Amino acid sequence: MRAGPPAAVYLLSQGIGKTTYQATTVLVFWVINILKFVPYAFLGIFTAQTFVADLLLAPFALLGAWLGVKAHWIVPERAFFAITYVLLTVTGAKLIWDGLGL
Repeated sequence: MRAGPPAAVYLLSQGIGKTTYQATTVLVFWVINILKFVPYAFLGIFTAQTFVADLLLAPFALLGAWLGVKAHWIVPERAFFAITYVLLTVTGAKLIWDGLGL
């Protein structure tokens, strides 16, 4: 199951601002990913090959975070939530489509 859409629906229903919404999603998924570390380690998912891939992709993660912060201050709150609702609707439709096996 993907946690993004349910988290988005819940947070959107709370009537919080753009900064609180984004900070909450960052913290929630950071905690979820930290909790997944131990089981993933026991499954042997972390190898020298994945470590090299992590190192190669780290600059892009930093660039993406930097661009996200810039976008946060550029995109007006009303537009941010409009985009969020549209993308949530598209994601929900895709999940329903996949669930129906069409």
